[in-house]
Amino acid sequence: MDHRELILSANRKVKFHYLGLPTDLQDEIIDGLDAQSLTTVTAAALVKDRGYSLSHTAIATYYKAVREERRLFEINQALSRVISEYADRPFEDGLRSLLNVIIAATAAGLADGTVGIKDVDIARLLKALPIANPGTSEKKEESSKPEASADGAKVLDLATIKSLREQLGL
Repeated sequence: MDHRELILSANRKVKFHYLGLPTDLQDEIIDGLDAQSLTTVTAAALVKDRGYSLSHTAIATYYKAVREERRLFEINQALSRVISEYADRPFEDGLRSLLNVIIAATAAGLADGTVGIKDVDIARLLKALPIANPGTSEKKEESSKPEASADGAKVLDLATIKSLREQLGL
């Protein structure tokens, strides 16, 4: 998927003046920025040399949006792959893989500065998770398979939450 398709398919209003440039010039600039052979300032000079007017800020804004949409596209592809591969495997395996994808995406976002860190109280988060069928027999509570709710979504049971707490040392 090229940069224009990513931007135009995004869930945002597209008001980039960059898209007014000829497509071959757009592609040349994006390829140069990707290869780090161009900076936004030299790209703006290239645009001016070709007889168009566009600031380096406009190019930087568009390129930032392209990078964000690429990352979202890659994450979406990875999540789809995990979901399809783990559809018929045990729930815990799929959850573990999904968590790894989320951690990798977060690490990539931290590395390029698009994701910030906010303190999260994991113990409070775990306590807030819904428990499947509270008040049922102990045999049900010890089951490691999650129950499905009325809308078909899987809900963590008490045993899974206890297991997570033990693994996280809470």
